[in-house]
Amino acid sequence: MMGGSAGREGDDVIGRHLRQAHESARGEGQLAEYVARLDLAECARILEASPTSLTSLAALREECRVGAGERRSFEQVIRTWTLHVLSGLEGG
Repeated sequence: MMGGSAGREGDDVIGRHLRQAHESARGEGQLAEYVARLDLAECARILEASPTSLTSLAALREECRVGAGERRSFEQVIRTWTLHVLSGLEGG
């Protein structure tokens, strides 16, 4: 968990992305559509700013884990994590 100014910077990054998602897409899948358009570097910034650790995401959300026999690309996993971070902080 982050504290001090790093925490505020993380809140700014997450808040900015949530606002942009709402402004740029409408409807039920707006966050998913938004995350699909982000480049991976921006997804990484969101994950870094998140108060939720990747370990917690994997423990709490089955779709955030990659099983031994499962084949998903690195990009798919990063986008799934990013979507869950944003939707969790939005309250969804």
